Amino acid sequence: MASAASVTSLADEVNCPICQGTLREPVTIDCGHNFCRGCLTRYCEIPGPDPEESPTCPLCKEPFRPGSFRPNWQLANVVENIERLQLVSTLRLGEEDVCQEHGEKIYFFCEDDEMQLCVVCREAGEHATHTMRFLEDAAAPYREQIQKCLKCLRKEREEIQEIQSRENKRIQVLLTQVSTKRQQVISEFSHLSKFLEEQQSILLAQLESLDGDILKQRDEFDFLVAGEICRFSALIEELEEKNERPARELLTDIRSTLIRCETRKCRKPEAVSRELGQRIRDFPQQALPLQREMKMFLEKLCFELDYEPAHISLDPQTSHPKLLLSEDRQRAQFSYKWQNSPDNPQRFDRATCVLAHAGITGGRHTWVDSNQLKYHVDLIPGWVTWKT
Repeated sequence: MASAASVTSLADEVNCPICQGTLREPVTIDCGHNFCRGCLTRYCEIPGPDPEESPTCPLCKEPFRPGSFRPNWQLANVVENIERLQLVSTLRLGEEDVCQEHGEKIYFFCEDDEMQLCVVCREAGEHATHTMRFLEDAAAPYREQIQKCLKCLRKEREEIQEIQSRENKRIQVLLTQVSTKRQQVISEFSHLSKFLEEQQSILLAQLESLDGDILKQRDEFDFLVAGEICRFSALIEELEEKNERPARELLTDIRSTLIRCETRKCRKPEAVSRELGQRIRDFPQQALPLQREMKMFLEKLCFELDYEPAHISLDPQTSHPKLLLSEDRQRAQFSYKWQNSPDNPQRFDRATCVLAHAGITGGRHTWVDSNQLKYHVDLIPGWVTWKT
């Protein structure tokens, strides 16, 4: 029979980290740790500093989803076996394990009834035909079963920890990519904002110049028109006065007066010169570079957002001699040196291209070579068109 120390040691292996008691309805969370279902449920109900954040494991502080509890039936069986061993180990008097009914030391285990028996119990009629074994012999198969369960559990825990480590690295890579994209967006919009501010200053200065020229020509026009009105008013006043005089005074210098009125030259000035009007009509043309720049920016932004990283396998039998392929056949690097590549009909010898193995049937993709140069590609099935 297992000693009290060994049973206690096994019991410690299946304790709940929250209540420090034996696991009840053990469940496993994302990080691989096991807890009582009830303890973990109550732990999730405790409000955290940020209600929006997921709860964290009480042991390793890794976040987990509250609804991702997975029952661990193997561990539940181990707990049940350990509790059975603990139950039989409690039947003792003083420091020795003795039969409570007969006061004799327990030596035997009844396989049929799963009971621990003393010599007197063994000879009793109810156990006479049952299979009897010494305690240590009876415990040996259970020990093996426990060791197998522990081995499986530890292996599963290691696998989960490896998955956790791998996924954490992947998450970190994705976070780095997002951070890089964020900086690119900030940089592009900062450049665009600076360009727009410069263009705004230029266009506003041109409009200010046009505004000044219009006001200047308006003042000149007003001055000229005022002079003409004054001249015509003087002639009208002279004729009206002449008309009111007696015949003798009316006929005095009448021909000279009429000649001056009849030979007058009426100037009809333009408020705005044709040249200035043409400059105003041509002004929208000044905004064309701005429109082109905006169009290029939007095309570039959509281009960057629309492309997805390409995961392909390049065929070295088709690679142009100036392309260096990586060992994993997923990256290519341009080289000015002509490589000593085997001559075959499939190899590109003019266009700097490489044929991709099956896996991508078409579409637009990107990847980064060993020099951190980004390539954008439009794929026709099986063919790669390069664009840096």
